[in-house]
Amino acid sequence: MLSTPTSGRLERCVEALSDRSTSYLLVVRWLGLSPCFCSRSSSGCRSPTLQLNSAPRTLKTAIWVLNAFGPFWAFQTGYWAWVSGVIDNAIYPALAVSSFTDVYGSIGSPTAEYFIKAAIAVVLALPNLLGIQLVGNGMAGMSIFVMVPFVVLFIWGMVRASDWGVLGEVRRSDIVYDADGDFVSMSGSIDIDWSLLINTLFWNFNGAVGMSVFGSEVKNPGHTYPRALLLSVLLVALTYLLPLFGSTVYNSPSWTTWEDGSFSGIAHALGGTFLSTWVMLATFCSNAGMYIAELFCDSFQIMGMSQCGLAPAFLKARNKRFNTPHNAVFASLVVIFVLIQFDFEDIQNMTNALSAFYQLLILVAFVKLRYTHADIDRPFKVPGRISVIIVSLLIPAGLLVYIAVDVFFTLAPAMIVLGVTLVGIVYAWAKKFTRAQFQELDITEG
Repeated sequence: MLSTPTSGRLERCVEALSDRSTSYLLVVRWLGLSPCFCSRSSSGCRSPTLQLNSAPRTLKTAIWVLNAFGPFWAFQTGYWAWVSGVIDNAIYPALAVSSFTDVYGSIGSPTAEYFIKAAIAVVLALPNLLGIQLVGNGMAGMSIFVMVPFVVLFIWGMVRASDWGVLGEVRRSDIVYDADGDFVSMSGSIDIDWSLLINTLFWNFNGAVGMSVFGSEVKNPGHTYPRALLLSVLLVALTYLLPLFGSTVYNSPSWTTWEDGSFSGIAHALGGTFLSTWVMLATFCSNAGMYIAELFCDSFQIMGMSQCGLAPAFLKARNKRFNTPHNAVFASLVVIFVLIQFDFEDIQNMTNALSAFYQLLILVAFVKLRYTHADIDRPFKVPGRISVIIVSLLIPAGLLVYIAVDVFFTLAPAMIVLGVTLVGIVYAWAKKFTRAQFQELDITEG
């Protein structure tokens, strides 16, 4: 509920392609990622050795990989998931700043902008240091405040729509702007930024894989789960599609000029200062909520790994008063401080690549477990033979391979991804993890 078009950077998708990018939301959501959800839910099994029903989300997938490939690769799964989450969190302070600069103008000084981002990162980390209940209550109230202005934006944009013809437009290589930067005309060959489009769409829907771990918690999952999956695909996509659709047909400013934070400018053109301020604050709250929620997951994940000896011991410490994993939060903040100086696309590509690494590993583990443990009872089982399943996974696997490789075409992100990957490989090799350490994560149903 906290993920809005602005927190999802969908303005850049439209700018990279056209309003047709809204249809790509459904295509990527369904063809690209739904098989991944199904494979992850189907990997969980109700058996004494593969009881995955109650373990934390990301560690649960590590147990799946453990049973398929052993402790070394199981650690890489959890490690890549944690690092990708922490890197992803470096995006939100920058997006929070852009929600204000789009309305009030740029900060001007890169140094000042860095320290503002760092201050936002610290302030938004406080709920995770002060207690779990504070995080839960804050997220629930914030969700309502975030969604309402974008519903207003959609309705108002449809009422005042001025250019329905833009729905058929595609970005061209030659775009003419006037002296004020406003769109004049467009010609030439089709010019789509596929890297930006694919990485942004993947980044928007990547977090939805978390729904895959609750199959064993659902009554009659074979009946309920496919319907819940379809419903979530449609509802989450609609939260993006409706505001994008209304803003595009209003087309002021032109979709060719959109960038991060442009929804605030569109809201100002539609409803003046009131709507612009409302969208700006909702955008900030959306980014804040996403940051707080992901930091919560990341800190508890690395704390859980530390408790089992899979991460340095200091990360398992809890604050005596608030019972929060303060050292894990501080460790995440250190990584965030390093990365907030990078561009949006660089951070996005880094977190996507590491996420693609572990999701590819999970897909391979899924196929292997389906073959080696075919007769084990599963809360939700993907129908079909192995050959059919492999074919169904070709599209998402190809998408993941593209994302994993794409990061290496930019020097700094490539070096960081390579560096953190080598750290994980060397650490796992030196520690020589055993199956017993991972079995501590294998929490049975209560």
